[in-house]
Amino acid sequence: MAGPIIRTYKGGSIIYFEKDRSEDIYVLRQGRVVLTYTAIDTGYEVKEDVRLGEFFGVKSALGKYPREETAQVVGGATVLVFKLNDFEVFVSEKTHLILKMMKVFSSQLRQVHKKLREILGQAEARNPAFELMNVAEVFYKNNNFEHAAYAFGKYLDHYPTGPYAGRATELQDLARKGTPYPINMPPLVYEAASTSRMTQENLQNIMKPAAEKTNMGAGTDNTITSLYNRAHTFLNVGKFEEAAAIFKDLMVRSDFKYDSEKKLVDNALFQMGVCFLKLNNLETASNTFSAYIKKHPSGESVKESLFHLAEIAEQQGDRQRAGMLFGKVALLPPERDSLSQKARQKAKELSA
Repeated sequence: MAGPIIRTYKGGSIIYFEKDRSEDIYVLRQGRVVLTYTAIDTGYEVKEDVRLGEFFGVKSALGKYPREETAQVVGGATVLVFKLNDFEVFVSEKTHLILKMMKVFSSQLRQVHKKLREILGQAEARNPAFELMNVAEVFYKNNNFEHAAYAFGKYLDHYPTGPYAGRATELQDLARKGTPYPINMPPLVYEAASTSRMTQENLQNIMKPAAEKTNMGAGTDNTITSLYNRAHTFLNVGKFEEAAAIFKDLMVRSDFKYDSEKKLVDNALFQMGVCFLKLNNLETASNTFSAYIKKHPSGESVKESLFHLAEIAEQQGDRQRAGMLFGKVALLPPERDSLSQKARQKAKELSA
């Protein structure tokens, strides 16, 4: 291991700016460094001192996403600078440092969760549904995929039939894959719809049989986005057959007006595969995921489809095919996301 290098900065120097991309990781050895960032919940600028001996720039370096803050030196400072590979070797030999960083990251994530809960508890006049979507999209636009996916999930939990449900479902799927925020996504627009939590009557209405819900009767919202969200609701509550029936109907829709609707239609085939997998119908699930990959070789769910095919092969006892598929998943971009990590571990287990 080459080890860290020592850098000395004069007062007022900028170690890195927000939005910069770099894999350098820093430790404050002497002096003072202040991190400046914009709070998601208030929009106000926040300043935070780095303690002596504390790492900074770790999350963005490990996650390979832009810096979330600006690091500025006050009155002069000396820092240790690790390259990513050297840092990984360094901490792997020091378990206490890993545990310390995990505590810091867990604390930060709890703070995010708390702020989201506060948003959900705000008065209706603030329209918490819109506020929550806005928070989620700010996370996403800053490439903070984990927090974005969590926030979109919270929106769907609390407002499964809300005005932004289809948008939240689409963006959550993309965030989970580590896909950058789509440049063709229309801007988030305030919709003065009811933001109260679901009533029992609404819940019962959602849980009606799929055949009744997909009937083109008066008063039924059969837009692509609404049906996709309805199918996802069934999927989330364990009504897999009903969900599959709606996804099957969506597959043949050609009346989409926007790219976002076309993506939902394309992704319906993948979601059908998920339904069959949940129903433990492995053969049909395998055929469905394979059909999705063949029909949409550049589709957004190809990586997940391959992962599920690997899972199915393992359940069917075909360890060689499962290992090959897990290995392929691990190499698909982004190679450092959670799916690649799981696939890499599974491939290693199956080759043992």
